[in-house]
Amino acid sequence: MQPAMSHELDIETARAELHRAVMAAFCNTLHASLLPPMTVMALTAAAVGAIYRDIADEHRRDTVCPCGWQPSTSADVEALQSALASTVEVRPLADLAIVQVVGRA
Repeated sequence: MQPAMSHELDIETARAELHRAVMAAFCNTLHASLLPPMTVMALTAAAVGAIYRDIADEHRRDTVCPCGWQPSTSADVEALQSALASTVEVRPLADLAIVQVVGRA
């Protein structure tokens, strides 16, 4: 397997695992708290921001991390906002006949 292919598979695996973990936390919080979905969504976004801050703070210490990342808050926040915006954008379906059925009403 080529290194680029392996890297792409690793990213997809990581994306899927993070999606499952965040979705589980979101659903558990939604059901346990009975808060409105957008309130829980905002709390989820705040948690991601707090994770960024914690990791960035660790990378700003005197010891150099072997990963080489140097946080740049404005550029990093812009990248996170862009990732969020591109993920939530609604994509029109070309043909409802090709949509996979996942349940029934």
